[in-house]
Amino acid sequence: MRPPFLMSCLLLLVVPGWVGAAEIAGKSSTPSPPVEEMEIRAELLARQSTTLSGEMAARILKCPFREGDSFAKGDLLIAFRCDIQQAKLSRAKAVLLAESSKANILGRLDTLNVTSKLELAVAKAEEEKARADLAIIRAEVEMCQIEAPFAGQVVTLSVREHQYVKPGDSLMEIHAVWPLELAFNMPSRWLQRVHKQDRFLVRIDETAKSYPAKIISFGARIDAVSQHVKVIGEIIGNFPELSPGMSGRVTLGKPESHSP
Repeated sequence: MRPPFLMSCLLLLVVPGWVGAAEIAGKSSTPSPPVEEMEIRAELLARQSTTLSGEMAARILKCPFREGDSFAKGDLLIAFRCDIQQAKLSRAKAVLLAESSKANILGRLDTLNVTSKLELAVAKAEEEKARADLAIIRAEVEMCQIEAPFAGQVVTLSVREHQYVKPGDSLMEIHAVWPLELAFNMPSRWLQRVHKQDRFLVRIDETAKSYPAKIISFGARIDAVSQHVKVIGEIIGNFPELSPGMSGRVTLGKPESHSP
């Protein structure tokens, strides 16, 4: 067995070194930032975006816009070759004109009691049938052109002129340039002090600038694992340098730092 004085000397040698290591470890660890100053990653999104698909089997006649091009609402995005549909439309118009004339003549004869009620009823039914056929053909002709449902930009273009497409084929993806929204995940415990219309700043990485924004909605469900909720915000103002897909950092401060 070692003498007591030897054990004491060993403790004096070991304990100071252990205490120093603990102090170094304590200095190297950085405390987590307070909740009120936590930065959250956010992504810019287009409020309106869609993928256009063909509704008919046809060959593409015109496709004037390319990826990245801007367009206005109502601009022609894609036109199909529809010679057959146009011919059917002309024929349907002629048939309707003939059936309407026949029904009108029989209507006058009916007032003179020189035709049967049945013949007049059949003529009117044929007129309505021709009118319905014309409406069907007009609907088909409307499919020959795809117009822009909103002002925006072409994101992706999957087809080219003279290409044959089938119903349901993806043709073009588009999105609106403005207004821009941003989405991020916020700790659910902040719901007690962060509200709709609260304003904040978002710093976009691509431009290295901060932009004003406001909260417009919260997600309907809280993630039980991460205890976060999805938040949708909106950029306040029009900034041409911003585009969907950019990302940045949102800093939601203390409650008094927000102004409705």
